[in-house]
Amino acid sequence: MDEDFWIQVLAMIFVITLPVIGGLLLAKINQSKHAERMAMIEKGVVIEEPEKKVNKFDALRNGLLMIGLSLGAIAGLSINRYFYIREGGFLIFILAILGGGIAFVIYFFIARKMQREEGQDADRM
Repeated sequence: MDEDFWIQVLAMIFVITLPVIGGLLLAKINQSKHAERMAMIEKGVVIEEPEKKVNKFDALRNGLLMIGLSLGAIAGLSINRYFYIREGGFLIFILAILGGGIAFVIYFFIARKMQREEGQDADRM
C-alpha cells in the first residue's frame, strides 16, 4: 500500500473522531455542571446567575469588520497589481487582517462613545 492511501485513511479517521471526542467531552462537562447545580439546589443554596450584558452593537461590529476586511483585500489586490509582487496572496491576506483589526479599533471607539451618550441620556431623565 502506498503512502497516499494511509494519509487519506488517517485524515478520514481524524475528521470523524475529533468532532465526536469533542462532543463527548462537552457533554461530560455539561453533565458535571448540571449535577453540581442540582446538588446545590438540594442543599438549599441559592444560585444567582450573573447578568449577561447584551451587546447592542453587534451589527455595527460585524458591519465594520466586513468593511475593514474587504477594504484590506482591495488594498492588497491593488498593491499586488500595481507593483506585481510575486507572493501577492500573502500580502492580500495580511492587509485583509490588518483592515479587520483597524475596523475593530474603530468599533471600540464608536461603541464607547455611544455607551457614554446613552449614560448621559439616562441621567437627564
